[in-house]
Amino acid sequence: MTFVKLHSLFWFQNPTPSSDLDFGELIEPSPVPFTFNTIGWKVVGVLLIVLIALLLYKGYKAYQKKQYLRTAVAEIKSLQAQSDLSAEAFINTVLFLLKDTAIQSYGRQTVAGLFGREWLTFLDSKVKNSGFIDDEVIILNAVYKQQLPDNQVFNKTQFTNKSIHWIEHHAR
Repeated sequence: MTFVKLHSLFWFQNPTPSSDLDFGELIEPSPVPFTFNTIGWKVVGVLLIVLIALLLYKGYKAYQKKQYLRTAVAEIKSLQAQSDLSAEAFINTVLFLLKDTAIQSYGRQTVAGLFGREWLTFLDSKVKNSGFIDDEVIILNAVYKQQLPDNQVFNKTQFTNKSIHWIEHHAR
């Protein structure tokens, strides 16, 4: 019986016309002030500062970690500019810098025992199209005999570019 009564109250009431309703004067709330002077914004600000500091720190550490690469490239460029340096001495010094760079990147156990053709193959395996094995005869004669073969021409600029390219791309 109560169900019928409730049902009849809601469904069968006559709606009153809206003109008969008098709500009185509407009271509008005051506008909500927008300010950064709340605890939430202070927390967000501190978190942003910490995040920016952390990113700067990580970037600086990555920059420091790659310092040996920049140093090696600068040394190769200064060697290339020296006109009094023989081709054999240039090749030996650049290969020493490449080996030092490889030891820092891949570890002493992996790199220190490599020499000759194995060393050149290792260089070529780490950077695609580096082409050290193409100059095998010139490089091995310069390193082990301290002279260049008579029938081969050594291109100092090309060798410098190969070496710098290897340093810049070997660990990526």
